[in-house]
Amino acid sequence: MNIYFPIWLILIDYLFGIIMWIMITKFVFNILLPDDNNFYINRLLKKITDPIFTFIIKSIPFFIIKPIIPLYLAWLIFMFRVYLLPLLNGYSSIGIFAFIFEKDIFSFLSSSFLYIALYLNYGL
Repeated sequence: MNIYFPIWLILIDYLFGIIMWIMITKFVFNILLPDDNNFYINRLLKKITDPIFTFIIKSIPFFIIKPIIPLYLAWLIFMFRVYLLPLLNGYSSIGIFAFIFEKDIFSFLSSSFLYIALYLNYGL
């Protein structure tokens, strides 16, 4: 499927897909964990997302509360990935180009589980 799209467009989609899922994970941690938590993944996400927040802080509306900002940014990235990235390749790829990153992740996971099941001889 990836042979139909230029590599630069796939790399942009991968980059924005990773950032989108990091923002969603950060939102879930903001909801479930307190702010002063020293959990390793929470500190790692803070190091990753703080430069993004400082870069985009001027475009975030003032009425959005602080724990919901990662979800808002994930939604903006989602809209960019669904509507604007396919337009870079042309109108004919609008329905086909959606979520290349997620399609590749799920394809890798399903083939990995299939190979594991065949290796263990479960007959799948």
